[in-house]
Amino acid sequence: MKNYWKIVRGHPRSARFVAARLLMATGLCRFFTIAQPGFVVRFHPANLSSQLWIDPHGRDEALAFFREYLKPGDSVVDVGANIGDTVLASALQAGPAGRVIGIEPHPRTFRFLKENIALNGATAIELINVAIGAAAGTARFSDDRRDDMNRIGGGPLEVPVKRLDDVIAAAGPIALLKVDVEGYEKFVFEGGPRVLARTRAVYFEVSSLHFPRFGYTTRDLLTLLSEAGFALYRVSGRRQITPIAITFDTRDFENLLALRDVHEFIGRTGWAVTA
Repeated sequence: MKNYWKIVRGHPRSARFVAARLLMATGLCRFFTIAQPGFVVRFHPANLSSQLWIDPHGRDEALAFFREYLKPGDSVVDVGANIGDTVLASALQAGPAGRVIGIEPHPRTFRFLKENIALNGATAIELINVAIGAAAGTARFSDDRRDDMNRIGGGPLEVPVKRLDDVIAAAGPIALLKVDVEGYEKFVFEGGPRVLARTRAVYFEVSSLHFPRFGYTTRDLLTLLSEAGFALYRVSGRRQITPIAITFDTRDFENLLALRDVHEFIGRTGWAVTA
């Protein structure tokens, strides 16, 4: 309890933080929606929903990438879609002529994802309730209270696993592949060589804290993408990217970019490349 109140006192929006916890504990959170630019999400009893209710602008910078990179008619694959804010932001940009596929393995989080898509009347979105890995089968999956950190690798749930190449079977270029799977990224890519071959940009999370539990390093992941023909970048500032080598590493949780053609990326976004 002492540690909890320390967290409350140190929170920049302490009143909203406490209110969010009470709303989630009572189930009243479901009567609230949270406005985001162009869409809304329900305040489900989930970590990301809670964060957005406490600070509706907390994801503005992360979602800005999707709004500035994607164009009408684009195809997008979102692996680790969570409650759907990146899926909905992508669908807004891709428009009715585009195609957005949201993949989320956790059954409860997937229900929240489906509700948010339905809440917005978004019909050009396909949702798939599986985990993505290097081989088809099943896997144990966690059911952590911090549900945005659930992952393959132990836990009370059993979820189906499919290869990305088997799930994304339709031909044609993919403008963006977004992957956020709490350290399982390498196996997602290993199961999707054909998808990677027709992908223009990959937006993926790294942290050296994640990967050792799955027996690999950040360098292993970056080498895989480099050998697949991508150049590697980090977001180094607002509307700026900086090239990185396969030796790049970080203990922070950071989203990186793997780009097939940096000039195409600049033309789409107007972002700058810095040294």
